[in-house]
Amino acid sequence: MNKKLTIILAIIAVVLICGIGFGFSLLNKKTFNKESVNLYIYPGENYEKVLEKLEKSSVLGEKRTAFEIFSKVKNLKNNVKSGHYLIEPNTKQKDLVRMLANGLQTPVKLVINKVRLKEDFAKKVAEQLMITENDILLAINNEENPENFFDRVVCNTYEVYWNISAESLLERLEKEADKWWESQENQMKKIGLSRHQIVVLASIVEEETNKNEEKSTIAGVYINRLEKDMLLQADPTVKYAVGDFTIKRVMYKHLQTESPYNTYLNKGLPPTAICLPEISSLKSVLNYQKHNYMFFCAKEDFSGYHNFAVTPNEHYRNAEKYKNALNKLGIK
Repeated sequence: MNKKLTIILAIIAVVLICGIGFGFSLLNKKTFNKESVNLYIYPGENYEKVLEKLEKSSVLGEKRTAFEIFSKVKNLKNNVKSGHYLIEPNTKQKDLVRMLANGLQTPVKLVINKVRLKEDFAKKVAEQLMITENDILLAINNEENPENFFDRVVCNTYEVYWNISAESLLERLEKEADKWWESQENQMKKIGLSRHQIVVLASIVEEETNKNEEKSTIAGVYINRLEKDMLLQADPTVKYAVGDFTIKRVMYKHLQTESPYNTYLNKGLPPTAICLPEISSLKSVLNYQKHNYMFFCAKEDFSGYHNFAVTPNEHYRNAEKYKNALNKLGIK
């Protein structure tokens, strides 16, 4: 009897040891990916689809025992949550299941930079997040003053969840914009311009040059013209009025376009921004250069820089040099 009992106890001990060893092995089973993997789960995708994506990304090896056991424990099969999940190399599979079952997403970096139209904004955002262009446009158009949407967005890089809704995204962007503008409040009071006026003027500066070192000088020219009640005569506003941003040479026929955006026909600023300006352009208006220049024209060397002038005669000479350079290259 003692011998049989000893054998039974030994068998039980072996089973317990094996069970403990197996359990310990499961708890410490790690993923097989050698590099970080970005897993994107769309709404409606089921457990099998998630499993397929994990296999394609080499996250799971041929034996999925650990993952499947923990999936049952966490009820992952009936609890798949959409989102973006960053899976680092050697992640414990139990932690991976917990992350997916609890929806512990990794934020993505949303880059917002200069765009011309709301449609361009929607397209650029949709390329980076789960939401569609249509979702974004609908959310924008459901807001108050959708035509002034660019007043409520500041170009920057934001951390957001990949599956954020269009409405929540706009709310977040507007809150961030409000914070940025609050930080500029003293300078706004100093120059005596509203947020809307600064954004509109900055959008013109943005379209005039990509040379940051010239932006404050150009902003100063437009401020001077506004103060003297002169027409701004900004070519980018004419392109916007025509609806053709590919125009390389603004001609007389373009200048006759009837539109509130045509600053050759209408005094003051256009009604809304003609693009979403970068922060550098906003700051160029907030800190515009004080000078006596009233005119500027692109340099004839096509360097992207400009010749500035105080008098009309100086400006006509600069414009003639640029016109001759365009004619020489046959640019129409």
